[in-house]
Amino acid sequence: MNCSIRFKLTTVALLVGSAMNANAALYKVYEYSPENDLETHGVAIQPSDKDCWNGECSEAEFSIAVETKKLKEGFNYRDESPFFSPAGFDWLSDGYDGFRDYCYRYLRYQDILCDNWSSEEWKGYSYELDGNYDNSIAYQNDTPISAENAVVNSLFVNGSNVVSIGNYRDGNNAIRNVAFFGDQVLKLPTANESGLPGSQDEIQSHGWSSTNDGGNTYVVGSISRKYDGNSYTSKAAVWINNEPKLIDWDGAGVRDSLRPQGSSRDITVIDGEIFAVGYNSDSDERLRGAIFKSADNGATWKSTFVAGFPYGVEYYLNSTLYSVNKNKISVGTSKLSEARNGSYSNSLFYVDDITSPNYNSFSGGIFFDGANGTVGAINNFNEVVGSIDAETHREYEGKPRAKRGFITTIDLPGKDPSREERLGFKAWYLDDLTNGLEDNNKYRIIDATDVNDSGVISGTAQLCKEGFSSSSHNATCSGDITLVAVKLIPISGATNDDIKPRSFEKEKVERSGAGLGWLSLTLLVLFGFRRK
Repeated sequence: MNCSIRFKLTTVALLVGSAMNANAALYKVYEYSPENDLETHGVAIQPSDKDCWNGECSEAEFSIAVETKKLKEGFNYRDESPFFSPAGFDWLSDGYDGFRDYCYRYLRYQDILCDNWSSEEWKGYSYELDGNYDNSIAYQNDTPISAENAVVNSLFVNGSNVVSIGNYRDGNNAIRNVAFFGDQVLKLPTANESGLPGSQDEIQSHGWSSTNDGGNTYVVGSISRKYDGNSYTSKAAVWINNEPKLIDWDGAGVRDSLRPQGSSRDITVIDGEIFAVGYNSDSDERLRGAIFKSADNGATWKSTFVAGFPYGVEYYLNSTLYSVNKNKISVGTSKLSEARNGSYSNSLFYVDDITSPNYNSFSGGIFFDGANGTVGAINNFNEVVGSIDAETHREYEGKPRAKRGFITTIDLPGKDPSREERLGFKAWYLDDLTNGLEDNNKYRIIDATDVNDSGVISGTAQLCKEGFSSSSHNATCSGDITLVAVKLIPISGATNDDIKPRSFEKEKVERSGAGLGWLSLTLLVLFGFRRK
């Protein structure tokens, strides 16, 4: 073969190889950080059913909701009760000691790590107690929604507009959480109208999700009443055309330091019946995953607890459902109150039929017994996103495990065989599905919070601006690591052959200053990132 022919063939091979590498991924990652010096989280994506896998989709087509954070929240702005516990207000009233007691009881890291965790959480909450309310600023794309401790739980297409749903602080009335739907504050009942127990008149609310049935618009969330000087009770709520309807507890009542709670966190309408999902309080004031059903356009509601958990209800601190689809499938988490398999796990589960709700576990592959996780959402193709432990060591009297964002498909009616085949009929860390594009190697996705029917995902990633040292899961970063919101857009025409799983490098003992490794990243996520 002469040199000219050899050169041409080599050139063709290189061009083909370059073209293959350019498409060697399922998703393109786009970054959002409206305030560059602050940690940023992607929390929700615009609903859409456009087919991005078989047609080009641009990044600008889908709105994203993001939140910037200065500190940890301490008392999560999304939750009705601190520590997601009926006794949470009792711990909160103890200040730093309450946070430490919770960590020693329900996380049980090494003593020094529990102390550090408690310090970071208490620092964030005491920042609020000192009159500072700019810890969480919410944005829709680059537009601020509110600068006073705001969170967004979902985006909703309302006619020609995309609106945010969540809650923020009402500075005019000094109320910690009020629910909003777009630019509208959702209507609150008076204390007496709420039916909630208590001696105080203050009412709070949380907003989560919305749907409509062609005639009515439904928004779900919760309404809380101040019970005494230090605590609140709450019930799941549904706003029907902005008129609030509260759903009763299932036999619960205020008892000693226990405060019953409830919340509806997603909603769908199927065959004329309305289904909301979330949690409710039982006769022992436990917070348990529940389905709320109405067959009369929301006039009355029936609450049914999820059954069939692997342990008795007394072994769980809480359980809740977060997301539901048109196929009557719902996904949620349950928090154990005892250590099992090396951790007090916050486990993922799903309900395969909300008309008869029973517990089903995520298992196999990246899911393992005792893994901690969070649920982001389920779409109408049964695709689920969230976060899951990517390490398996014991957390009990050890260190927390690093987490990674994931996607999986629940094998039930409603799934799309071609989409399931693209994923190879298995669950994946999202990092495996972004590998192969050079620009994607700046990111390691630690959480996935939402997925629409187009396949577009919102989430949060670790950013190494210089690019990680390799494509491996546990690659190091020679510079600063920051947290940024990300949007994952499917690459049109991508197939299972474009998946290039990342490897795990053998851990090395690095000299001081050599870079941030897997353990360092784990601790940074746990204790927060410092601004320079």
